[in-house]
Amino acid sequence: MSKTIHEPVLLREVLDGLNPQPNQNHIDCTYGGGGHSKAILERIKPNGKVIGIDLDPAVKKLNHDKNLVLVNDNYKNLKKIINELGITKINGVLLDLGLSSDQLGSGDRGFSFQGEGFLDLRFDPTSDRPTAAEILKNYSEKELLEIFKNYGEEPLAWPITKQIIAKRQSGEFIETADMLVQLISEQYRKKYRHKSKHNPATKVFQALRIAVNDEYGNIEQVLPDAINSLAVGGRLAVISFHSGEDRIVKHFFKNAAVKDFPKIKIITKRPIVASDEEVLKNPRSRSAKLRVVEKI
Repeated sequence: MSKTIHEPVLLREVLDGLNPQPNQNHIDCTYGGGGHSKAILERIKPNGKVIGIDLDPAVKKLNHDKNLVLVNDNYKNLKKIINELGITKINGVLLDLGLSSDQLGSGDRGFSFQGEGFLDLRFDPTSDRPTAAEILKNYSEKELLEIFKNYGEEPLAWPITKQIIAKRQSGEFIETADMLVQLISEQYRKKYRHKSKHNPATKVFQALRIAVNDEYGNIEQVLPDAINSLAVGGRLAVISFHSGEDRIVKHFFKNAAVKDFPKIKIITKRPIVASDEEVLKNPRSRSAKLRVVEKI
């Protein structure tokens, strides 16, 4: 993790949604730069705990508070983590599904468009999951096309896939972030006359990151465990950044709200989005959507 300044998204709204109180226990499933956790810590002292979970091994070096417990693990293992820590009452769980500013600024694993970093894109660089470069090198045309369409909703998924396969067949493999950005930009220049407001590589990088880290599978696994872990009156807050994530969260909350047990109440009838002021300060917040439920 680098030392770039981390801007927690929808911080005030998260605090309003979770409503942390003195001596409560809360879990930040995606600790990242720790912005949300630090604000929650100020609310739960003197005897409350915040458990911060992150796949990046560097998280273990970031502990700065006796009320903070940092765990290097995948949040999909939430049930196991809680059991191992022996915590019996959880009052709030937060899932911020976006990349932290530290990760976005990290060129060494390919997260940044502005660099020559190897296309890794694994949150945990020690895991045995395939890197983005390995996916681009080994996956079939059909598999790549499905990743770009389903996970990135990329409008030029087909020509981008065809170009990756063509380069592969000529012995050229896309292994660094700048190589992939260049390939995608070339396809956009052929299709569109006007320059995009956003980097044209955004959706492909997003799609590869989701595939590399099995993000959708992790979300589907953690949501029921998060609800089950909560004490009555406890709340789960989820920040998503694109339609695929938000769709999973929305459907789960809707279905869980009509089940007999555990019962939840949907606090946010519509997702909460960032204010114009926050978007000006932190453009990443533009696509953030916050949904909150309470266990009853």
